[in-house]
Amino acid sequence: MEKRERPNLRLLLWYSIGGSLAPRYNTWVLHDVTCRTWWVRHFARVFAMITPLAVVYFVFVVPRYGAAAAYAGICVTGTVVIGGMLYVFIDTDRRAVRAGYPTNYASELRSRQAAKAQSTANYQRRERIAARKARRYGGR
Repeated sequence: MEKRERPNLRLLLWYSIGGSLAPRYNTWVLHDVTCRTWWVRHFARVFAMITPLAVVYFVFVVPRYGAAAAYAGICVTGTVVIGGMLYVFIDTDRRAVRAGYPTNYASELRSRQAAKAQSTANYQRRERIAARKARRYGGR
């Protein structure tokens, strides 16, 4: 397995707003879009893009125009967050493709990982049930 090199903060911010990373970060990009918390990472990227704009809006526009501007800001911010979350699969697959992986590779890898985790959980559950029955009924 290749060594996974994490980008520095500047590159991480660039990646968060949609920029590409150098080829040496490709394994990290694949990890980023397929790890257990991949959807949380996507939400963090969306949130990181929206927060500075929302802060500027609420600090400079809302005090001048009042409650109607605050309501509009909340609605627009919420809509952009929901819109960003709607593209979670498309965006993560696009990031993997830009890192040099085949189309839909990240989705397929996540599906395999989920199936493996479910299979492991089922096996562990069956083992716990068998152990509990053995304790209750003395192995009958």
